[in-house]
Amino acid sequence: MAVSFDLTGRTAVVVGGTTGIGRALALGLADAGADVVATGRRANIVEEVASAIESRGRRTLRVASDVADAVSLQRLRDACVAGFGQVDIVVAAAGVTRRVATSAALTSSSPSRSGSRRPGQRRTPGRRTCRPTRGRR
Repeated sequence: MAVSFDLTGRTAVVVGGTTGIGRALALGLADAGADVVATGRRANIVEEVASAIESRGRRTLRVASDVADAVSLQRLRDACVAGFGQVDIVVAAAGVTRRVATSAALTSSSPSRSGSRRPGQRRTPGRRTCRPTRGRR
């Protein structure tokens, strides 16, 4: 991949750099010449991305961390400074998802309107009742 800028000699840390956009950014920074530490919660995926960074001829560290845990982020910082001397670039690509119950889940006894349709099937209005009007047709 042709890169229009040179990050040789720079150190980048990508928090949330093991999947999705964060992974793409971590690998892009490595392609641009930076040594990259891509971190995430799952050590096996940290290992996978670190191998991809090393295959590009760049240095990395294998440090799993959780963005919601300050102690793990401090360990990450300390490992990066010990391993590289300084950090030049920090990318925050980690996301925290909080799952909350929806109103449909709270009222599980009532069927969902869309739950009974097949994929691609158009929604048809329910049966309507008309009350006769007095004196009008």
